[in-house]
Amino acid sequence: MNIRGRNAGPPEKYFRLRRRRLPPAGWIIGIGGLGLFALAVGLVTGLGLGLAIDDGRGPPVGPTYDEAKVTSLYEGAAPAVVELIVHRFDGTLDTGSGFFVDSDGHVVTNSHVVDGASSIDVSLADGRVLAASIMGRSPSDDLALLAVDPASVADVRPLRLADSSELRTGQLAIAIGSPLRMRNFLSVGVVAGIGDSPPLLRNRSEAPALARPIPNMVWTDASLLPGNSGGPLINSEGEVIGVTSSVQVSAQGDIGIGFAVPSNILASLMPQLKRPEVISRPWLGVSATSITPDVAAELGVAAEYGVYVRAVIPGTGAARARLRADLPPGAGRGDVIVAVDGRRVESVSAMVSYFNSLEPGDTVALTVIRDGELQTIMATLGAWPEP
Repeated sequence: MNIRGRNAGPPEKYFRLRRRRLPPAGWIIGIGGLGLFALAVGLVTGLGLGLAIDDGRGPPVGPTYDEAKVTSLYEGAAPAVVELIVHRFDGTLDTGSGFFVDSDGHVVTNSHVVDGASSIDVSLADGRVLAASIMGRSPSDDLALLAVDPASVADVRPLRLADSSELRTGQLAIAIGSPLRMRNFLSVGVVAGIGDSPPLLRNRSEAPALARPIPNMVWTDASLLPGNSGGPLINSEGEVIGVTSSVQVSAQGDIGIGFAVPSNILASLMPQLKRPEVISRPWLGVSATSITPDVAAELGVAAEYGVYVRAVIPGTGAARARLRADLPPGAGRGDVIVAVDGRRVESVSAMVSYFNSLEPGDTVALTVIRDGELQTIMATLGAWPEP
């Protein structure tokens, strides 16, 4: 994947934790489970480990961060971080990570970690193993909430959620999880950016048309490995800024930028996640691309911003509203959505973020450019298809 900045389009593929073979260049993999073990072995580096560097030309250079601060943050947060052992109905077993978010025994993780689970065990930092039940899930946000007996974890201090809207590039980012069955493994990096996420696919064989981004994803260079899925990404105050979810992998097997679901999305969904239900996010039903100067030039579209409709999914609100797709592909005849309900839309992520404030069944007013003219089209949002 070639990351070009905040408004760069999402990668083409996103694989869940059960992906076993090495993906081609630029693909995104989930980071839960025992899969990709061979890939991950040997990729751990000295990044963020506080190692002294000896370049042979003088005294070793000191650690690149405050060791005492990082150690203190780790010791404060690690007891609330757990390893998940997930038994599936198909007979497979996978692992992931999670963390306690309150004193009621609730554990946050990724939806893809617990998808298809027949039973789940929660392994605590002190070695205790507790049975967990699944509460709510939001597949479109890759979030899930588990529950254990709160009396059994009364001694565990839960992690606090930060306000992810205040994140800035360059801030400290610490990931704690259980990659490769290494309990409470620490990696240190920074917030590398805030931007479009890898697309979420309902399964790995689906067409890209069913991809849905997660808005304001936290990008980080902290090392994330198989098994980190669902663990916390914390800041210099020990607060959770994101839930680690996926990582970029190159054709050479290099693990690069990691992605975490922002804490504000988790905070907004917590009341619903505490109920045993699957959360359905609203969905327009288009495959779209954020307008950039390059995209506009490629398609010959007279728009400086907006969302270009590449495909319209049959049977969706977009199809019923007769939104026009890019047919034939590359012809530049698709609609450009420049506003929703009067709110300017500058990217796919921004449009999805607004839709997340609505409910399936709500009707929206889309301002589109079609054949060089502005039009208003009313469309009713559907529900994002369940896995």
